[in-house]
Amino acid sequence: MNEKTVYIVDDDRIYQFSFEKILGLIDPEINCRVFKNGEEAINHCKAMLHEQTECPKIIFLDLNMPVMDGWDFLDELKVLNSELTKRTSIYIVSSSIDDQDINKAKEYDIVKEYLVKPVNRDKLAELIASTF
Repeated sequence: MNEKTVYIVDDDRIYQFSFEKILGLIDPEINCRVFKNGEEAINHCKAMLHEQTECPKIIFLDLNMPVMDGWDFLDELKVLNSELTKRTSIYIVSSSIDDQDINKAKEYDIVKEYLVKPVNRDKLAELIASTF
C-alpha cells in the first residue's frame, strides 16, 4: 500500500470529489480511496486484515451514511485486530455540531479528532503534515 494512502468514507459525492481534490493540492502524492458507506469501508478493512495488509495512515469518516453509519463502522473496527489499526489516525468529519456526537466520538480511542464540515484547508494541511 502507498505510504500516503487516505480513506474517505462519506456518501456525498460532491464532498468526496472536493475533499479528494483538496488533499491532492495539499500533497500530490496522496492516494485517496473513497467508500460511500461504512459497510464498504469495513469490508475492505476486513479483507486487508485477511491479507495481512496495513490500514491507511488516515481515515476521514462521516457519521451519517446509509447502510452502515460512522458509529457502526467504528464499532466494527474496534473488534478487528488492533495491529491493523494502531498506526491509523481516524478523523470524524461531520456536519453535526451536536455535543452528544462530539462527546460520543471521544469515547473511541481510535478517533483522533472530531472535525466539523466544511474542514478548513489549513487544518487538513496540518493533519497531513503531522501524519506523513
